[in-house]
Amino acid sequence: MTKTSTSKTNVNLPTQNMFHSTTDNESDAEIDLFYDQIKGKLDRLIKNPSDDTIKRILAYSKSK
Repeated sequence: MTKTSTSKTNVNLPTQNMFHSTTDNESDAEIDLFYDQIKGKLDRLIKNPSDDTIKRILAYSKSK
């Protein structure tokens, strides 16, 4: 049998300074800049499989 206990002190609670608001304009601008940098790479990830490929994948998934 496993014995468990709970601490009576607040050592496991997060401190107030752990939570910073990230909704300021500077962080929004950083997010927008990051997205603009990776946008082209994300667009290249788009794949358009042929109908034959889709049929083979569906057939394989039904066989399992």
